[in-house]
Amino acid sequence: MTDTQTPPVSVDLMRTLDEKHMATSLAFEAMHTAGVFVVDGAPLTQADGSIDRDRVIAAVTQSMGRIPELGKRLMPSPLGLTAPAWVPDEDYDIAQHVHFADGIDDLTPESIKRLAGVNRPPLARNKPLWDMTVTRLNDGDIACGFRLHHVVGDAKWAFDSLTLVTDPDPVPEPTPESTPVRAPRTSLTIPVHAAVAWVREQPSLRAGWAEYWRKPIVKRAKRMGGRNTRFLKEWVIRRKNLRESYLPPTTVTFFSLDASTSARAAAKLRGSLNDLLVAAAMRAVDDDDLGIDVFVPVSRRTKHDRQIRNHVLLTRVHGAPGVELTELVPEVRRQVVAFSRGTEIETMPEGRAIGYATIVPWADHKRYLAGAEVRNLIALPASDPRDEFSVFASTYEGVLNVTVAGRAELDVQRSADRLQQLIEDLAANRKAAE
Repeated sequence: MTDTQTPPVSVDLMRTLDEKHMATSLAFEAMHTAGVFVVDGAPLTQADGSIDRDRVIAAVTQSMGRIPELGKRLMPSPLGLTAPAWVPDEDYDIAQHVHFADGIDDLTPESIKRLAGVNRPPLARNKPLWDMTVTRLNDGDIACGFRLHHVVGDAKWAFDSLTLVTDPDPVPEPTPESTPVRAPRTSLTIPVHAAVAWVREQPSLRAGWAEYWRKPIVKRAKRMGGRNTRFLKEWVIRRKNLRESYLPPTTVTFFSLDASTSARAAAKLRGSLNDLLVAAAMRAVDDDDLGIDVFVPVSRRTKHDRQIRNHVLLTRVHGAPGVELTELVPEVRRQVVAFSRGTEIETMPEGRAIGYATIVPWADHKRYLAGAEVRNLIALPASDPRDEFSVFASTYEGVLNVTVAGRAELDVQRSADRLQQLIEDLAANRKAAE
Protein backbone atom coordinates (compact mmCIF):
# COMPACT_ATOMS: atom_id res chain seq x y z
CA MET A 1 0.00 0.00 0.00
CA THR A 2 1.42 3.39 -0.95
CA ASP A 3 1.38 6.44 1.27
CA THR A 4 -1.51 7.91 -0.71
CA GLN A 5 -3.56 4.81 0.10
CA THR A 6 -2.80 4.82 3.82
CA PRO A 7 -6.06 5.35 5.76
CA PRO A 8 -6.23 8.57 7.77
CA VAL A 9 -5.68 8.52 11.52
CA SER A 10 -8.84 8.64 13.64
CA VAL A 11 -8.56 10.12 17.15
CA ASP A 12 -11.65 11.10 19.12
CA LEU A 13 -11.05 12.31 22.68
CA MET A 14 -13.32 11.01 25.39
CA ARG A 15 -15.27 13.79 27.07
CA THR A 16 -13.79 14.69 30.43
CA LEU A 17 -17.22 14.25 32.03
CA ASP A 18 -17.13 10.58 30.99
CA GLU A 19 -13.73 9.97 32.57
CA LYS A 20 -15.29 9.46 35.99
CA HIS A 21 -16.60 6.12 34.74
CA MET A 22 -13.00 5.00 34.12
CA ALA A 23 -11.35 6.55 37.19
CA THR A 24 -11.08 3.29 39.18
CA SER A 25 -11.80 -0.39 38.72
CA LEU A 26 -14.90 0.04 40.90
CA ALA A 27 -16.28 2.91 38.81
CA PHE A 28 -15.44 1.04 35.61
CA GLU A 29 -17.22 -2.15 36.63
CA ALA A 30 -20.24 -0.33 38.09
CA MET A 31 -20.97 1.38 34.76
CA HIS A 32 -21.38 -1.77 32.68
CA THR A 33 -24.83 -1.46 31.13
CA ALA A 34 -26.67 -4.60 30.09
CA GLY A 35 -29.85 -5.99 28.65
CA VAL A 36 -31.44 -8.84 26.74
CA PHE A 37 -33.24 -8.84 23.44
CA VAL A 38 -35.11 -11.99 22.49
CA VAL A 39 -35.34 -13.06 18.84
CA ASP A 40 -37.15 -15.78 16.94
CA GLY A 41 -34.88 -18.80 17.11
CA ALA A 42 -35.99 -20.48 13.87
CA PRO A 43 -33.72 -18.54 11.46
CA LEU A 44 -30.70 -19.00 13.75
CA THR A 45 -30.95 -22.67 14.77
CA GLN A 46 -29.98 -25.95 13.17
CA ALA A 47 -32.25 -28.90 12.42
CA ASP A 48 -31.64 -30.40 15.87
CA GLY A 49 -32.69 -27.15 17.57
CA SER A 50 -29.18 -26.12 18.61
CA ILE A 51 -27.88 -22.63 17.88
CA ASP A 52 -26.22 -22.29 14.49
CA ARG A 53 -23.14 -20.49 15.76
CA ASP A 54 -21.73 -19.69 12.33
CA ARG A 55 -25.02 -18.14 11.27
CA VAL A 56 -25.24 -16.11 14.48
CA ILE A 57 -21.68 -14.83 14.06
CA ALA A 58 -22.44 -13.87 10.46
CA ALA A 59 -25.65 -12.12 11.52
CA VAL A 60 -23.97 -10.17 14.31
CA THR A 61 -21.03 -9.25 12.07
CA GLN A 62 -23.39 -7.96 9.39
CA SER A 63 -25.46 -5.98 11.91
CA MET A 64 -22.75 -4.60 14.19
CA GLY A 65 -20.77 -3.48 11.16
CA ARG A 66 -23.28 -0.63 10.87
CA ILE A 67 -21.91 0.96 14.04
CA PRO A 68 -18.24 1.89 13.54
CA GLU A 69 -18.03 3.22 17.11
CA LEU A 70 -18.22 -0.36 18.41
CA GLY A 71 -14.93 -1.14 16.70
CA LYS A 72 -12.99 1.47 18.66
CA ARG A 73 -10.96 1.12 21.82
CA LEU A 74 -9.55 3.62 24.30
CA MET A 75 -5.92 4.69 24.04
CA PRO A 76 -4.51 6.57 27.06
CA SER A 77 -2.73 9.85 26.49
CA PRO A 78 0.93 10.07 27.60
CA LEU A 79 1.30 11.42 31.15
CA GLY A 80 -2.45 12.02 31.20
CA LEU A 81 -2.04 15.23 29.20
CA THR A 82 -5.52 14.73 27.74
CA ALA A 83 -8.45 12.42 28.26
CA PRO A 84 -8.09 8.95 26.69
CA ALA A 85 -8.89 8.81 22.98
CA TRP A 86 -11.18 6.55 21.00
CA VAL A 87 -9.14 4.97 18.20
CA PRO A 88 -9.89 2.11 15.76
CA ASP A 89 -8.97 -1.32 17.10
CA GLU A 90 -6.96 -2.77 14.24
CA ASP A 91 -7.34 -6.27 15.73
CA TYR A 92 -11.12 -5.89 15.96
CA ASP A 93 -12.88 -9.22 15.42
CA ILE A 94 -16.59 -9.22 16.15
CA ALA A 95 -16.53 -12.98 16.69
CA GLN A 96 -14.28 -12.43 19.72
CA HIS A 97 -17.04 -10.37 21.34
CA VAL A 98 -19.79 -12.99 20.91
CA HIS A 99 -20.05 -15.78 23.48
CA PHE A 100 -22.34 -18.81 23.49
CA ALA A 101 -23.81 -20.16 26.72
CA ASP A 102 -24.12 -23.90 27.18
CA GLY A 103 -27.52 -25.38 27.95
CA ILE A 104 -31.02 -23.96 27.69
CA ASP A 105 -32.50 -21.24 29.88
CA ASP A 106 -35.79 -19.51 30.69
CA LEU A 107 -36.58 -15.81 30.55
CA THR A 108 -37.29 -15.14 34.22
CA PRO A 109 -36.40 -12.40 36.71
CA GLU A 110 -33.84 -14.76 38.23
CA SER A 111 -32.09 -15.44 34.92
CA ILE A 112 -31.95 -11.94 33.44
CA LYS A 113 -28.54 -11.06 34.88
CA ARG A 114 -27.14 -14.41 33.79
CA LEU A 115 -28.59 -14.09 30.28
CA ALA A 116 -27.15 -10.58 30.00
CA GLY A 117 -23.71 -11.82 31.02
CA VAL A 118 -23.64 -9.53 34.05
CA ASN A 119 -21.66 -12.06 36.08
CA ARG A 120 -18.94 -12.37 33.45
CA PRO A 121 -15.55 -10.73 34.17
CA PRO A 122 -15.46 -6.98 33.41
CA LEU A 123 -14.89 -5.90 29.83
CA ALA A 124 -11.23 -5.45 28.86
CA ARG A 125 -10.20 -1.79 28.97
CA ASN A 126 -7.87 -2.16 25.97
CA LYS A 127 -10.56 -3.62 23.69
CA PRO A 128 -13.87 -2.35 22.27
CA LEU A 129 -16.14 -2.10 25.29
CA TRP A 130 -19.01 -4.42 24.41
CA ASP A 131 -19.85 -8.09 24.19
CA MET A 132 -22.81 -10.40 23.65
CA THR A 133 -23.86 -13.71 25.18
CA VAL A 134 -26.19 -15.87 23.06
CA THR A 135 -28.42 -18.38 24.86
CA ARG A 136 -31.08 -20.80 23.69
CA LEU A 137 -34.41 -20.51 25.51
CA ASN A 138 -36.78 -23.34 26.37
CA ASP A 139 -39.52 -21.96 24.11
CA GLY A 140 -37.24 -22.11 21.06
CA ASP A 141 -36.39 -18.42 20.97
CA ILE A 142 -32.86 -17.09 21.41
CA ALA A 143 -31.79 -14.57 24.05
CA CYS A 144 -29.03 -12.19 23.03
CA GLY A 145 -27.64 -10.71 26.22
CA PHE A 146 -25.52 -7.64 25.62
CA ARG A 147 -23.12 -5.58 27.70
CA LEU A 148 -22.01 -2.10 26.75
CA HIS A 149 -19.93 0.20 28.88
CA HIS A 150 -21.57 3.53 29.62
CA VAL A 151 -18.60 5.48 28.21
CA VAL A 152 -19.45 4.07 24.77
CA GLY A 153 -22.84 5.78 24.86
CA ASP A 154 -25.86 6.63 26.99
CA ALA A 155 -29.22 4.84 26.80
CA LYS A 156 -30.54 7.01 23.97
CA TRP A 157 -27.35 6.40 21.98
CA ALA A 158 -27.62 2.66 22.64
CA PHE A 159 -31.27 2.48 21.58
CA ASP A 160 -30.52 4.44 18.41
CA SER A 161 -27.74 1.91 17.78
CA LEU A 162 -30.19 -0.94 18.29
CA THR A 163 -32.36 0.59 15.58
CA LEU A 164 -29.33 0.73 13.28
CA VAL A 165 -28.42 -2.95 13.77
CA THR A 166 -31.99 -4.16 13.20
CA ASP A 167 -34.24 -3.86 10.15
CA PRO A 168 -37.94 -3.05 9.64
CA ASP A 169 -38.32 -6.09 7.36
CA PRO A 170 -37.18 -9.73 7.51
CA VAL A 171 -34.83 -9.18 4.56
CA PRO A 172 -31.77 -7.38 5.97
CA GLU A 173 -30.66 -4.17 4.34
CA PRO A 174 -27.06 -4.22 3.07
CA THR A 175 -24.49 -2.81 5.46
CA PRO A 176 -22.82 0.22 3.87
CA GLU A 177 -19.06 0.14 3.56
CA SER A 178 -17.29 2.29 6.12
CA THR A 179 -14.43 4.64 5.35
CA PRO A 180 -11.13 3.00 6.39
CA VAL A 181 -9.39 4.73 9.29
CA ARG A 182 -6.54 3.71 11.55
CA ALA A 183 -5.17 4.31 15.02
CA PRO A 184 -2.07 6.46 15.53
CA ARG A 185 1.12 4.42 15.60
CA THR A 186 1.89 5.66 19.10
CA SER A 187 -0.07 7.28 21.91
CA LEU A 188 2.54 10.06 21.98
CA THR A 189 0.74 11.75 19.10
CA ILE A 190 -2.65 11.92 20.85
CA PRO A 191 -2.04 15.38 22.41
CA VAL A 192 -0.97 16.66 18.99
CA HIS A 193 -4.11 15.33 17.29
CA ALA A 194 -6.22 16.74 20.13
CA ALA A 195 -4.62 20.18 19.83
CA VAL A 196 -5.07 20.30 16.05
CA ALA A 197 -8.74 19.26 16.33
CA TRP A 198 -9.36 21.82 19.07
CA VAL A 199 -7.80 24.66 17.07
CA ARG A 200 -9.93 23.78 14.04
CA GLU A 201 -13.07 24.05 16.16
CA GLN A 202 -12.30 27.62 17.28
CA PRO A 203 -13.84 30.42 15.19
CA SER A 204 -10.86 32.71 15.84
CA LEU A 205 -7.61 32.96 17.80
CA ARG A 206 -9.22 35.34 20.28
CA ALA A 207 -12.19 33.04 20.79
CA GLY A 208 -9.86 30.08 21.26
CA TRP A 209 -7.83 31.95 23.86
CA ALA A 210 -11.00 32.82 25.79
CA GLU A 211 -12.30 29.25 25.55
CA TYR A 212 -9.05 27.78 26.85
CA TRP A 213 -8.95 30.01 29.92
CA ARG A 214 -12.65 29.53 30.59
CA LYS A 215 -11.78 26.39 32.56
CA PRO A 216 -9.62 26.93 35.67
CA ILE A 217 -6.04 25.77 35.31
CA VAL A 218 -6.29 24.14 38.75
CA LYS A 219 -9.11 21.90 37.55
CA ARG A 220 -7.06 20.90 34.51
CA ALA A 221 -4.12 20.05 36.76
CA LYS A 222 -6.31 17.96 39.06
CA ARG A 223 -7.65 15.98 36.12
CA MET A 224 -4.15 15.31 34.87
CA GLY A 225 -3.08 14.27 38.36
CA GLY A 226 -6.05 11.95 38.67
CA ARG A 227 -5.11 10.19 35.44
CA ASN A 228 -1.61 9.53 36.76
CA THR A 229 -2.54 8.37 40.26
CA ARG A 230 -4.98 5.62 39.41
CA PHE A 231 -2.54 3.02 40.74
CA LEU A 232 -2.74 4.70 44.16
CA LYS A 233 -6.53 4.59 44.08
CA GLU A 234 -6.40 0.89 43.25
CA TRP A 235 -4.02 0.32 46.15
CA VAL A 236 -6.49 2.00 48.52
CA ILE A 237 -9.36 -0.08 47.10
CA ARG A 238 -7.46 -3.30 47.79
CA ARG A 239 -6.10 -2.12 51.14
CA LYS A 240 -9.52 -1.14 52.49
CA ASN A 241 -11.40 -3.92 50.71
CA LEU A 242 -13.82 -1.39 49.22
CA ARG A 243 -15.16 -3.68 46.50
CA GLU A 244 -17.71 -5.35 48.77
CA SER A 245 -19.26 -2.06 49.89
CA TYR A 246 -19.14 -0.30 46.49
CA LEU A 247 -20.29 -3.27 44.40
CA PRO A 248 -22.82 -5.11 46.58
CA PRO A 249 -24.97 -7.95 45.18
CA THR A 250 -28.07 -6.73 43.36
CA THR A 251 -31.49 -8.11 42.53
CA VAL A 252 -33.03 -7.59 39.09
CA THR A 253 -36.64 -8.21 38.13
CA PHE A 254 -38.94 -7.13 35.32
CA PHE A 255 -42.57 -6.94 34.22
CA SER A 256 -44.57 -5.74 31.22
CA LEU A 257 -47.57 -3.43 30.86
CA ASP A 258 -49.64 -2.02 28.03
CA ALA A 259 -47.83 1.15 27.01
CA SER A 260 -50.83 2.94 25.51
CA THR A 261 -53.09 2.36 28.51
CA SER A 262 -50.39 3.51 30.92
CA ALA A 263 -49.61 6.61 28.84
CA ARG A 264 -53.29 7.62 28.72
CA ALA A 265 -53.53 7.25 32.49
CA ALA A 266 -50.51 9.54 32.88
CA ALA A 267 -51.92 12.07 30.40
CA LYS A 268 -55.15 12.21 32.40
CA LEU A 269 -53.02 13.58 35.25
CA ARG A 270 -51.25 16.01 32.87
CA GLY A 271 -48.07 14.00 32.95
CA SER A 272 -46.04 11.81 30.62
CA LEU A 273 -45.38 8.10 30.87
CA ASN A 274 -41.95 8.98 32.25
CA ASP A 275 -43.52 11.19 34.93
CA LEU A 276 -45.83 8.34 35.93
CA LEU A 277 -42.90 5.91 36.16
CA VAL A 278 -40.90 8.29 38.38
CA ALA A 279 -43.85 9.05 40.65
CA ALA A 280 -44.80 5.38 40.97
CA ALA A 281 -41.20 4.50 41.86
CA MET A 282 -41.39 7.02 44.73
CA ARG A 283 -44.56 5.39 46.05
CA ALA A 284 -43.34 1.82 45.50
CA VAL A 285 -40.76 1.97 48.29
CA ASP A 286 -41.29 2.56 52.00
CA ASP A 287 -42.03 6.23 52.61
CA ASP A 288 -39.74 8.53 54.58
CA ASP A 289 -40.44 11.45 56.89
CA LEU A 290 -38.20 13.55 54.64
CA GLY A 291 -39.87 12.33 51.45
CA ILE A 292 -38.43 10.29 48.58
CA ASP A 293 -36.08 11.59 45.89
CA VAL A 294 -35.44 10.03 42.49
CA PHE A 295 -32.83 11.08 39.95
CA VAL A 296 -34.28 11.60 36.48
CA PRO A 297 -32.04 11.63 33.38
CA VAL A 298 -32.83 14.43 30.93
CA SER A 299 -31.39 13.95 27.45
CA ARG A 300 -29.80 16.90 25.68
CA ARG A 301 -29.42 14.86 22.51
CA THR A 302 -31.14 15.95 19.31
CA LYS A 303 -32.59 13.35 16.98
CA HIS A 304 -29.96 11.27 15.15
CA ASP A 305 -27.14 13.17 16.93
CA ARG A 306 -24.47 10.54 17.64
CA GLN A 307 -21.42 12.78 17.85
CA ILE A 308 -21.62 13.07 21.64
CA ARG A 309 -21.78 9.60 23.12
CA ASN A 310 -23.12 10.66 26.52
CA HIS A 311 -25.38 13.69 26.51
CA VAL A 312 -27.54 13.34 29.62
CA LEU A 313 -27.97 15.47 32.71
CA LEU A 314 -29.54 14.28 35.96
CA THR A 315 -32.06 16.22 37.98
CA ARG A 316 -33.11 15.29 41.50
CA VAL A 317 -36.90 15.14 41.78
CA HIS A 318 -38.51 15.32 45.22
CA GLY A 319 -41.69 13.63 46.37
CA ALA A 320 -43.14 14.88 49.65
CA PRO A 321 -44.10 12.22 52.21
CA GLY A 322 -47.63 10.87 52.10
CA VAL A 323 -48.56 12.39 48.73
CA GLU A 324 -50.89 10.25 46.61
CA LEU A 325 -49.77 9.07 43.18
CA THR A 326 -52.44 11.17 41.45
CA GLU A 327 -50.95 14.31 43.00
CA LEU A 328 -47.35 13.22 42.59
CA VAL A 329 -47.45 12.71 38.80
CA PRO A 330 -48.13 16.41 37.96
CA GLU A 331 -45.61 17.48 40.62
CA VAL A 332 -42.91 15.33 39.02
CA ARG A 333 -43.87 16.84 35.68
CA ARG A 334 -43.49 20.36 37.06
CA GLN A 335 -40.00 19.73 38.43
CA VAL A 336 -38.69 17.90 35.35
CA VAL A 337 -40.05 20.50 32.91
CA ALA A 338 -38.53 23.32 34.97
CA PHE A 339 -35.13 21.64 34.83
CA SER A 340 -35.42 20.90 31.10
CA ARG A 341 -36.34 24.49 30.26
CA GLY A 342 -33.94 26.06 32.75
CA THR A 343 -36.71 27.90 34.57
CA GLU A 344 -36.46 28.61 38.27
CA ILE A 345 -38.76 27.08 40.86
CA GLU A 346 -38.62 27.06 44.63
CA THR A 347 -35.78 25.11 46.24
CA MET A 348 -37.02 21.60 46.90
CA PRO A 349 -36.20 19.84 50.18
CA GLU A 350 -34.00 16.75 50.03
CA GLY A 351 -35.53 13.41 50.89
CA ARG A 352 -34.15 9.89 50.87
CA ALA A 353 -32.56 9.30 47.46
CA ILE A 354 -33.42 5.78 46.28
CA GLY A 355 -31.97 5.67 42.75
CA TYR A 356 -33.06 6.78 39.30
CA ALA A 357 -36.00 6.17 36.97
CA THR A 358 -36.41 6.75 33.26
CA ILE A 359 -38.02 5.48 30.09
CA VAL A 360 -36.48 5.30 26.62
CA PRO A 361 -38.95 4.44 23.83
CA TRP A 362 -37.70 2.12 21.13
CA ALA A 363 -39.81 0.87 18.20
CA ASP A 364 -43.55 1.00 17.56
CA HIS A 365 -43.37 -1.76 14.95
CA LYS A 366 -41.57 -5.08 14.57
CA ARG A 367 -37.81 -5.10 14.10
CA TYR A 368 -35.66 -7.91 12.74
CA LEU A 369 -32.09 -8.93 13.50
CA ALA A 370 -30.61 -10.53 10.39
CA GLY A 371 -34.05 -11.86 9.44
CA ALA A 372 -35.00 -13.04 12.93
CA GLU A 373 -37.95 -11.21 14.48
CA VAL A 374 -37.14 -9.35 17.70
CA ARG A 375 -39.68 -10.61 20.24
CA ASN A 376 -38.76 -8.60 23.31
CA LEU A 377 -36.29 -6.10 24.74
CA ILE A 378 -35.37 -5.92 28.42
CA ALA A 379 -32.76 -3.31 29.40
CA LEU A 380 -31.25 -3.23 32.89
CA PRO A 381 -30.90 0.06 34.80
CA ALA A 382 -27.42 1.57 34.49
CA SER A 383 -27.47 2.46 38.15
CA ASP A 384 -25.10 2.61 41.08
CA PRO A 385 -25.12 -0.93 42.57
CA ARG A 386 -25.65 0.69 45.97
CA ASP A 387 -29.00 2.17 44.91
CA GLU A 388 -32.09 1.11 46.78
CA PHE A 389 -34.46 1.06 43.82
CA SER A 390 -33.76 2.05 40.20
CA VAL A 391 -36.13 1.66 37.27
CA PHE A 392 -35.52 1.52 33.53
CA ALA A 393 -38.37 1.14 31.06
CA SER A 394 -38.57 0.86 27.29
CA THR A 395 -41.37 0.47 24.78
CA TYR A 396 -41.52 -1.98 21.91
CA GLU A 397 -44.58 -2.79 19.80
CA GLY A 398 -46.96 -1.18 22.27
CA VAL A 399 -45.53 -3.00 25.29
CA LEU A 400 -43.96 -1.18 28.22
CA ASN A 401 -41.10 -3.32 29.54
CA VAL A 402 -40.04 -2.25 33.03
CA THR A 403 -36.84 -3.49 34.66
CA VAL A 404 -36.03 -2.85 38.31
CA ALA A 405 -32.72 -3.21 40.14
CA GLY A 406 -31.72 -2.73 43.76
CA ARG A 407 -29.48 -4.02 46.51
CA ALA A 408 -30.07 -7.72 47.17
CA GLU A 409 -30.33 -7.10 50.93
CA LEU A 410 -33.63 -5.28 50.29
CA ASP A 411 -36.97 -6.72 49.18
CA VAL A 412 -36.68 -5.45 45.62
CA GLN A 413 -39.35 -7.82 44.33
CA ARG A 414 -41.93 -6.45 46.78
CA SER A 415 -41.24 -2.89 45.65
CA ALA A 416 -41.37 -3.96 41.99
CA ASP A 417 -44.73 -5.65 42.55
CA ARG A 418 -45.96 -2.48 44.22
CA LEU A 419 -44.72 -0.40 41.28
CA GLN A 420 -46.57 -2.60 38.81
CA GLN A 421 -49.75 -2.55 40.90
CA LEU A 422 -49.72 1.24 41.21
CA ILE A 423 -49.55 1.74 37.45
CA GLU A 424 -52.11 -0.98 36.70
CA ASP A 425 -54.57 0.39 39.27
CA LEU A 426 -54.22 3.92 37.95
CA ALA A 427 -54.87 2.73 34.39
CA ALA A 428 -57.86 0.64 35.50
CA ASN A 429 -59.39 3.56 37.43
CA ARG A 430 -58.98 5.86 34.44
CA LYS A 431 -60.66 3.32 32.16
CA ALA A 432 -63.53 2.80 34.61
CA ALA A 433 -64.12 6.55 34.78
CA GLU A 434 -64.55 6.86 31.01
